[in-house]
Amino acid sequence: MTKSTILRAVLPGPDPVLVIGAHDGLGAKLAEEAGFGGVWASGLEISTSAGVPDANILTMTEFLDAAIEMNQATRLPIVCDCDTGFGNSNNVIHMVQRYEAAGIAAICIEDKLFPKVNSFISGRQELAPIAEFVGKIMAAKQTQETEDFVVIARVEALIAGWGEDEAIRRAEAYHRAGADAILIHSKQDTPDEIVRFLKRWDRRSPVVLVPTTYPQLTARQLYEYGASMIIYANHGLRAAIRAVSEVFHQINHTGSTATVEERLVPLRRVFELQGMIHMKEQEKKFLRAGARPVRAVIPAGGDLSLPEDLRQLVNADRPRALLDIYGKPLIQRQVETFAKLGIQDVTLVADIDSRKLLVDTLRVHGFNGSGLLDTVLSGLTAVGPYDGITVICYSDILFDERVVRTLVDFDGPIGILVDRSFKTDDRYRKKALDLVVTDPPPSNSTRRLRANQHYQVKTIGKNFDWREGHFEFIGMMGLNAEGYRVFMEKARCAEAQYRDQPFCEARRFQEASLTDFLQKLVDDGVPVTAIEQDKGWMEVHDFEDYRLATEQISRSGN
Repeated sequence: MTKSTILRAVLPGPDPVLVIGAHDGLGAKLAEEAGFGGVWASGLEISTSAGVPDANILTMTEFLDAAIEMNQATRLPIVCDCDTGFGNSNNVIHMVQRYEAAGIAAICIEDKLFPKVNSFISGRQELAPIAEFVGKIMAAKQTQETEDFVVIARVEALIAGWGEDEAIRRAEAYHRAGADAILIHSKQDTPDEIVRFLKRWDRRSPVVLVPTTYPQLTARQLYEYGASMIIYANHGLRAAIRAVSEVFHQINHTGSTATVEERLVPLRRVFELQGMIHMKEQEKKFLRAGARPVRAVIPAGGDLSLPEDLRQLVNADRPRALLDIYGKPLIQRQVETFAKLGIQDVTLVADIDSRKLLVDTLRVHGFNGSGLLDTVLSGLTAVGPYDGITVICYSDILFDERVVRTLVDFDGPIGILVDRSFKTDDRYRKKALDLVVTDPPPSNSTRRLRANQHYQVKTIGKNFDWREGHFEFIGMMGLNAEGYRVFMEKARCAEAQYRDQPFCEARRFQEASLTDFLQKLVDDGVPVTAIEQDKGWMEVHDFEDYRLATEQISRSGN
């Protein structure tokens, strides 16, 4: 279930949804820990944390960045305060596209003129014409991609002093325009006008309240009057300002922290909230001090076969590795994943000017070969022998860190990662896959005790029926020091013997693929181990792959 689905399932529900305001990932974590049902990405809190007025000073991108940080820090749905929609209906369209793609559950826009001023400030509180705001609501609802994305219309008529009749009139118009909920706002110090509005509204749609100035009624009482969601919009910020200010003044006054220590949480609590304790508990799954060093070589040759629909997205002098995947080149996403496991030694083998890369930590070894095997051998020769593990990774795959960890944890000379999911997906069976037959064959059971089982490769290549294949080679393999030595020794012998001659499935050695050479190793009696990897990766061979990769990454917020 998406967070939007979770939020919509409880709005309305048998209990009020309690939402607390925050402005960063820490606040979102504390909200979840306290048991709230959602987090309000408060415009007031985000603006105050930046040290600027809550008056449309910050940009949409700055608000969205804060919301993404909160969204990634918690399992709770994020309800975003989007002020007036950051402009007119065109701005609202852009906003909904960005917020929904980032995994935000709900947005709330208010019917004031841009630039707005915080509702609790006296003076200018100018309302937009109803027709203009209705256009924004309709634009938002027609733009959203999923049915569950929630659009909340915030009625400011009571704030502006235009009265309850105007508030009802506006709420009805916004409800008819498609708003999923109405937020009715008031700055009176009693809940009287809010209660009257709720009675007149009579639950015709979910209502959201922000009882900042009228704390007399409990959430349960407000729910019984007809409210579905209660937002405590800025209480975390206000509590923090008092606590931090008092501690700062006390330390400065006394020249010591001794008098405030009992008011501070232990550092362990800080480490717990930031995830340090969990990370240390899980550290055995990561590369650590004393473990074998790991490097990566990424061959980007052979892009002459780039499909036309992808070729239009990549300039002639840029390989597939620089294909933009939701704001980052594919190679950058690979390097960032390697970095999560401490792998900083990464070499791209490609005919490209290194100045065109946006990845400072990446080395480029220039090579203009036409075959993938030629490119791999050129890269391995350039980096030389190695006491640790050399990961060879195709330049057209995306993967998460557990995929790399599976390969790095393998204790053997030559290992390749394989996956059997192509068996259940018709779309992939239509492609020219690198298929693998193993000895023994894998179990057909859908329930397996071990997720990463090992098999010996018997056959690998493209030129046989997919029904005969047990696995697909995903395009990632590893060599330990001995594996590197054997691999390069056999490769030099094969090159001397087959140069300009047919080699396995290739017309000549220079055009051979990596799988051609792996088959030659197997034929020569060199053990090649297939390590089963269950999902966690995808290739970008054609435009449909590119679309799916962009969609999945955009929805994850990465």
